[in-house]
Amino acid sequence: MVNILRENFIYSEKRARDFVFYALEAALERSHALTARPLLSKLTREVTEGARLAAEKTGYEFATWETTTKAVINSMLGAGVLLSENGVPVRRDVRAQVTPIFELKPAYRDLTEAYLIEWLIRKLGDVRTRDHKALAHALFRQFDPNISVDDLEDRVVALLATMADRVILREDGSYAVRFT
Repeated sequence: MVNILRENFIYSEKRARDFVFYALEAALERSHALTARPLLSKLTREVTEGARLAAEKTGYEFATWETTTKAVINSMLGAGVLLSENGVPVRRDVRAQVTPIFELKPAYRDLTEAYLIEWLIRKLGDVRTRDHKALAHALFRQFDPNISVDDLEDRVVALLATMADRVILREDGSYAVRFT
């Protein structure tokens, strides 16, 4: 699961992803004081540096901030949570990088992480209820013995439940995405 997410440039470790989310929120909050909103390309660079600095302050060592930030941004584009003027989701296409970012969709973190699960269901085609723990490890592993794997698995099923309008559970225990 991790490899296929990496190959498609949407994989990020959970702790690093959270630092990117925090840095993105802070950057957008600062931009509200400006008359012009940052283009996604500039915002990505600012967020990369903000996440790196915030992580350093906590003692979290991580080497690939630029790659991780771009992967998180790609996930967010896929989830449709980066909003341009008038609240229109920015699409993951050739224009995305030159689009000014105005705000984030409410619950953007959950929507982004749910997108990763939905993407895996679409791509792999054989994700089942027995794979909840594997999904938890792929998306939320933090290498911290104080974080319960059961809690991470609960996060997976909670995110799956938010997608009940487009993800179904078949009788054989496999998930499928409804095509609309």
